[in-house]
Amino acid sequence: MKTFVSAGNTCALALLLILSLIGCGGVRSGSAPTPTPMPPGATPTPTPAAAHGTFVYVSNSSSTAQLTGYRMNADGTLTLLPGSPFTVNGFPAATPAGNFLVTASSNMIFTYAVDPVSGALTLAGSAAVIGPGGVVADSNNIYMSGDIPASNSTGIYGFAVSANGMLTSLAGSPYVFTQACDFCDVPFALALNNTFLIQGGVGFHGVGDFTVYPRGAGGVLGKAQILGTDAEERVAIEHPTGSISYGLNTDDFSLTEFTISPSGKAAIGAQTFADTQPEDILVDNTGRFLLLLDLTGVVHVFSINPGNGNFSQIGTSEAAGNGAGGIIMDPSGHFVFMTQGANPNFPGSVNQITVFTFDPATGAMKKLQNYPQPGSPAITVIAH
Repeated sequence: MKTFVSAGNTCALALLLILSLIGCGGVRSGSAPTPTPMPPGATPTPTPAAAHGTFVYVSNSSSTAQLTGYRMNADGTLTLLPGSPFTVNGFPAATPAGNFLVTASSNMIFTYAVDPVSGALTLAGSAAVIGPGGVVADSNNIYMSGDIPASNSTGIYGFAVSANGMLTSLAGSPYVFTQACDFCDVPFALALNNTFLIQGGVGFHGVGDFTVYPRGAGGVLGKAQILGTDAEERVAIEHPTGSISYGLNTDDFSLTEFTISPSGKAAIGAQTFADTQPEDILVDNTGRFLLLLDLTGVVHVFSINPGNGNFSQIGTSEAAGNGAGGIIMDPSGHFVFMTQGANPNFPGSVNQITVFTFDPATGAMKKLQNYPQPGSPAITVIAH
């Protein structure tokens, strides 16, 4: 069965798979769309129990060295973990790498082991990364964009993750993308599957790229194949293998499909422009639905043509509220988490995370519960 993964980054190129809540583009006025019904079809699937050892970790702008931890219950509700919040090194916004969480400072990357019973975090490994930015990982490798001072360039640092969380640089790492300059296109958002790592780039005046790195033995990256585009602040790719991928430009509100050839060359496919300000994208674990989050906290649900990646909107969720910025899905594929941040420019916006149920048979979503936070949150979910 095909599934997808997605990744994104903050506007300042700070570490984050889940993006900061204040978008990089301007605010477009207008009310949230009226929810539309999902198409009739299969009987909705019952919501299953959450996997044992499924944990949710939230960082907030008001606590830059701590992660608040929750256990995800069978119904998708969250229970605060004993000992939470957990102190970590660097900026705490985290991404999962197998059974480890990844954080970063200005010149280091860290892995933390997650206790499968308690959810407690223990420092496991570290490595040097200069100016860390976008990050993406699986159980074998971690990739992070950064600066490469030796060649005055930007690129991707790659690491192998051992069974105990120690990090070893991949052969050829760091992988050069382009020369560094104040206005140059730079790596911004990353996503990967077993075959490719993809990069969305951002530069001056909306210049950007959609770049593909083939993944070889042990996760070693091949030569970057760069496709010049507008800025692509969010990217997603078919997982665990496949060639269908997506890029979201949050400045001009465009959502674009990219098909990748076996050699790694990307070609532009279907494109649409959102009528509300888009903030993040997610493709569900079955590969059947594309979810696009807008600033008002509405999720626009699209069906995906499995043959060519074309997409068409079939409905919307309830609105979670203004200031929305990021979405992720839990490993079971039955719950969606949304982050929202308070901002005086967005009336009614608050700092919170919102949980939705998700039906993988129909794409239907139902708002479950809100969890207030002390600052603008970023969130990650990990399951043992």
